[in-house]
Amino acid sequence: MQFKLSTSAAIAAAWAPVLASALAPSLAAKPPAEPIYRREEGNNQGSYTFSQMTTVRYATPLSSSPPVTTYMPSASMKAIMPSGVHTTTWAKNSNASDWKNPYGQAEWNRRWAPFMPNVTISTASISTTVQPTPVPSTSLILPPDSGFSYSNENAKNLDFPKGFIFGAASSANQIEGAIQDEGRTPSVLDYFNLDSANAPDYIASWNYYLYKEDIARLAALGVPYYSFSISWTRILPFAGTGTPVNQEGIDHYNDVINTCLEYGVKPMVTMVHADEPYEFVMDGGNVQRAYLSLNSGAANVTFVDSFVYYARILLAHYGDRVPIWITINEPYYESGNLLGMYNFIEAHNQVYDLYKSMGGRGMVSYKNADNFGVPLDPKNQSDIDAANRYQDYLLGIMSNPTWLGKDVPESVTSTCTNESHPLTAAQLARYKGKSDFYAIDPYTAAFITQPPGGIEACAKDPSNPLWPSCTVSLSISDNNWEIGFYSNDYPYMTPTYFRAFMNYIWDTYRPPAIMVTEFGFPVWMEAEAPLASQQNDLPRSLYYEAYLTEILNCIHEDSVNIIGAVGWSMLDNWEFGTYDQHFGMQVVNQTTLERTYKRSFFDFVNFFHSHGL
Repeated sequence: MQFKLSTSAAIAAAWAPVLASALAPSLAAKPPAEPIYRREEGNNQGSYTFSQMTTVRYATPLSSSPPVTTYMPSASMKAIMPSGVHTTTWAKNSNASDWKNPYGQAEWNRRWAPFMPNVTISTASISTTVQPTPVPSTSLILPPDSGFSYSNENAKNLDFPKGFIFGAASSANQIEGAIQDEGRTPSVLDYFNLDSANAPDYIASWNYYLYKEDIARLAALGVPYYSFSISWTRILPFAGTGTPVNQEGIDHYNDVINTCLEYGVKPMVTMVHADEPYEFVMDGGNVQRAYLSLNSGAANVTFVDSFVYYARILLAHYGDRVPIWITINEPYYESGNLLGMYNFIEAHNQVYDLYKSMGGRGMVSYKNADNFGVPLDPKNQSDIDAANRYQDYLLGIMSNPTWLGKDVPESVTSTCTNESHPLTAAQLARYKGKSDFYAIDPYTAAFITQPPGGIEACAKDPSNPLWPSCTVSLSISDNNWEIGFYSNDYPYMTPTYFRAFMNYIWDTYRPPAIMVTEFGFPVWMEAEAPLASQQNDLPRSLYYEAYLTEILNCIHEDSVNIIGAVGWSMLDNWEFGTYDQHFGMQVVNQTTLERTYKRSFFDFVNFFHSHGL
């Protein structure tokens, strides 16, 4: 997005007839007389002239319908389609008795049985895809200058390298809603929030029917990349290998991708983002206890083959148009346990190889999640040991095999003994280098120290609430200062630690490139504020400016090859049980579903264009 003073002719040319008609009254009007404020002080008379303090500037949209690059040969796409797999559709709330068909309507209904009749799955009034309308010019006026700047002092004359990737992100379960529509079955997120005190109403942002509008709004603001996820259970309602494909799900995401390309937005697609199919845990599932995260089903013995089957279908249908694929979002937080992590390592590796065997010319990775853990006292060896152990768990389990060709860290395997097993030399040789860049979601940082009684005692006691990582995360330093400016949730504004984190990844795992695939900031009590105050979200703007400035410093001063930065999130959404954590760069009115840009979205995009893009 490039911001500039716009003449009436330029606006009309770019946005006619919508902008022209919107601006016509002001174009015809005569300039008002300059207002004068007069005061009298004794015998002296002075005057003060009010001058124009703001400038009306407009965002420059993306060019629509640019040339489309093909990222995978179509012949390979056809060849990879599973033989004998058929497509079908299922209906919502249908009474059926076709129990002899393991993939029939009756079995589809059974997957929703835990929700009925005690849970109301709310729906919005919109039940068909909404065609977008042009974004009005009044929505594209830049906010006034903030009066603050982190970059002017720290990266004023630095530019991003040519081709640097930037955009905004979302995930299916957090924005789509319409969870029972067009053949979708439940995800683990739907199920685990069933009886929660903060149970969602399942409308989310109703993006399933408003995706065209949401993509058009990205393009109008000049956002070149859109990172979103596909709902596994919309594509494969029964999840597993060889199960029938839902044609309505295939068609939906095909149109999402085509709509992106129509508006000049490049799609960046995640295969699973915390919404593994409920299929893997229903009826008890064949999974072990969960201790790293909720039981997502990743430890199910059928998971790897099922995931590769699902990925095969996605690549076959969409691989030609998607330049960047993320296989698994934040595996540590979705694995359930160490067995789930082993399955994630193997599944990602197989999908990476599959993509390359199909002639894929784009990039593939998985997304790491970590709030960078730094020693509470960097001169205290016990705090250093705790910080290293913390990173072993959050990053090392996946990153050691993928980037170093080394086994899972000993601090993990010696603690999680019921599930741990050594990876063979053949496995490690196969895993090493099976990502094209290091994807990381580095929202914030935390001070790390040992638990009471020490790490060793905790590691031997699975009943300890800190087990198995056996570290303590703090936001208050040993000199009683918070680690950074606070938000409404866990992220603190910690740009200095962010830069240190990029260097930690670069020095520790030596990837060819790093991409910041999520980062964002929920402003304190934003959900309680009036609309105008939600729009003027200066703390979020400062967060993005500070972090992006440190990316520039990493690139130019530290020689760290950071190739992209994607902000979370495209709009306010359902944050795993609540709508009160506003990470979005757009407001969503939960009653009308109307979207409104926040100043942070303008500031976020403008930063890139102010630094060479």
